[in-house]
Amino acid sequence: MADIESRRNPEIRHVKLLLDNAAQRKTEKTFVCHGSVALSEAIKSGAEIKTVYALDKNDLPGGIEVKTVTPEVLELISGVENTRDAVFTAGFPAPRPFKGKKFIALCSVRDPGNVGTVIRTADAFGMDGVVFVGSCADPFSPKTVRSTAGSLFRVPLFFKTVEELRSGCRENGVTLYAAELSESAERLCRGALKQGCVMIGNEAHGLSEKEKTAADKRIIIPIKSAESLNAAVAAAVFMWEMAQA
Repeated sequence: MADIESRRNPEIRHVKLLLDNAAQRKTEKTFVCHGSVALSEAIKSGAEIKTVYALDKNDLPGGIEVKTVTPEVLELISGVENTRDAVFTAGFPAPRPFKGKKFIALCSVRDPGNVGTVIRTADAFGMDGVVFVGSCADPFSPKTVRSTAGSLFRVPLFFKTVEELRSGCRENGVTLYAAELSESAERLCRGALKQGCVMIGNEAHGLSEKEKTAADKRIIIPIKSAESLNAAVAAAVFMWEMAQA
């Protein structure tokens, strides 16, 4: 018999609220994760794991609270049909000082898949953090968390205004770049981008004038025939360049 069998259980309804409601996540500084890979990465990183919900307790690590649930309950709180993988709640990562030489900044990037992909790529290429400026997709939403494939627990996240970002870059002694589709922008050349913070703009409208003005330099990825690159792809190119230094 499972510890929790009803989808109407108050605890389950609360987890579902966290899954669906960004304001609730922010208020409680708690989010919902799904999958054994994410759980493993959370444990390795020392994240605050609150409760794990699973079909059984076998093969789950000790030292954390595990409650068994029915398949119907697990499907409800995971947002994934027919899943058999564990779901768990975790606390937001503790704030870290804005220190380093290599950052990517997302400015009003709205697609959760793009945001998650950027966090995962930042992890792969050893960035010092991902900065969120403006109204970006919530990095703790279910789709974003899934897209990070566990990297969310390793990559420092910073939430800043463009003025705070510019000031922080100056304190770190790094150049603030604006990625821009413009003839006047400096072309990205192999080996030229050794460190810095590159701002990536909104998928539809790019960077605002305020963000462009805040930058020390404007930079463009040379492309042949396509009108532009997807935001996450462009970010990956810049991060790969910085990783080569």
